[in-house]
Amino acid sequence: MAYTSDLRVKNLIKEVHLKVLDDLKRKNVKREIYLRIFDESKEDSLKWDEGGLTFKDPKLNLELGSNDAAWFYIEKNKSIPLVVVEGTFGTERGQFGDGQLNRFSHALGPAINGYVGVLLTPFKGESYVKVDGKRKQFDYKFQYAHLRKDIVKAALKINQIEEGKYFTIDTYEPEILKELVINSYLKKIDATNEYVRICDKIENKMKEYIGDKKRGSSNQLLSKVYNQKGTLLKNYTGRIFTHNIAALTTSEKRDGHGLLGKNLIETYLIDTDNLLCVFIRLNSKDITLLKKRTAKEFTYLLNNPIIKVVCFDDLIFKDSIIKNQLEKMKDENLLLNSQKSFIKQIKGLFENGEIQIKF
Repeated sequence: MAYTSDLRVKNLIKEVHLKVLDDLKRKNVKREIYLRIFDESKEDSLKWDEGGLTFKDPKLNLELGSNDAAWFYIEKNKSIPLVVVEGTFGTERGQFGDGQLNRFSHALGPAINGYVGVLLTPFKGESYVKVDGKRKQFDYKFQYAHLRKDIVKAALKINQIEEGKYFTIDTYEPEILKELVINSYLKKIDATNEYVRICDKIENKMKEYIGDKKRGSSNQLLSKVYNQKGTLLKNYTGRIFTHNIAALTTSEKRDGHGLLGKNLIETYLIDTDNLLCVFIRLNSKDITLLKKRTAKEFTYLLNNPIIKVVCFDDLIFKDSIIKNQLEKMKDENLLLNSQKSFIKQIKGLFENGEIQIKF
């Protein structure tokens, strides 16, 4: 059996749990803290109250993804979460960009339900990459992959406005996770604890990681969007999405999870009240198909009150050549032909009002 990222994470969490129990014993605290963890992911996908590790958005009643483990205590015969962990070694397995967003929603579930959610991942990992795109044997090199800073920024914003906490913790600093669990439990039983100090310590590490640099520009983030009358939609930030229907419906692509993560991050980072999701390679038939499939990621977007989904058929083009060019791009493989310059051009046309949205 391959030593997968999930198994590696779960073994690390089990080791932390043994140290938690040892430390509580030395403090003469009764061992009434428990760890819910499964070797098989199918148990993870059950909802928390059903014995699993999945949490719902309490406002939308929609699931936000399963986690790897959770420390909990029992009160009145009910299991109450303390610290819920979603772990990944993605930065050591070739996830340099959007692939990291797949896990963001998982730890968000506990946080918006008033608990502590943790994304446990290497802040700086080494991955193998091909050299010059060659396919010969051993034509690979090490390349650093860093945890995306927008994930950390969104987590910090969550801590300001949600009932619970969202922490990012480096897998190579398990001692911090152990201290968080211990002090969360001590706080719950009204024992002497350093919960606030530990939370501040974790947040300071997160702030140090992102530094003072402001958010960079993106070819997909729209600072301005206009309706069909040419009126600036002041209450909206727009974001271009280049997924086509195959990316959201076939098992080979499976982009839905990353799509959800990207949108959730934007809802916390944008300066406006609402997010306009512009799917430039989906048409109205595609949207109808996605609604019928009821995939949880797309269903979440359609039901989130601060997100509005629009597609190619909702756009008005002042330049028919641009419209035709975009329409022809619908089924292209953007991994082989990224079309970055064209997407950058599209961004400018949106922000100048040359492409408008039926609103």
